[in-house]
Amino acid sequence: MLPLLDTQVRLVLLNHVAVRLAEANPDELHAAGIENEQLARLRQLSALDLNRLATMRDLNIGVSFDAAGLTAGLRTVSLVNEAKALEAYFIRHGASWQMMSALFKIRRKVTLRRRRDCGAWRPSGRISLPDMSMRERIYRTWHAIEEPNPRVRYYRLHQVFPNHSLAVLEAVVRGFEDEQ
Repeated sequence: MLPLLDTQVRLVLLNHVAVRLAEANPDELHAAGIENEQLARLRQLSALDLNRLATMRDLNIGVSFDAAGLTAGLRTVSLVNEAKALEAYFIRHGASWQMMSALFKIRRKVTLRRRRDCGAWRPSGRISLPDMSMRERIYRTWHAIEEPNPRVRYYRLHQVFPNHSLAVLEAVVRGFEDEQ
């Protein structure tokens, strides 16, 4: 158990426990180490008394974590951060709003606003494609990337061809795939 030493944190926790007393299952409270007599006395404490109790160092208040739940939560946070970073990368490197919609489920207006917010400029109108030999190189590279996730696949493709926007790379790939 990780001991909590900050008086304000302890007070918040004691207030939380006092509020939960009215709705908590007695078994749950007993499992937390609170006895019936203590429950009755805690219910009677005023806010000032709770503050006094929070400042007492001989009262050990701590936090414990469910290891599996913490691991799952940390993994989820990591995945969300990776997705947000990839989303920002795509915006900065000229992904079309259609691509953002397909890969990240982001609406057109949101894409345009985020592009404007980060200063990513993208010319309006039809994009110009590279010459045919470069398009073939791009598609061969796309085809060679063995990644089922299209976000990661386009990211890796752009790492190989950083001088082309993601919109250009997408147009090249779609052009070849439409022909087949």
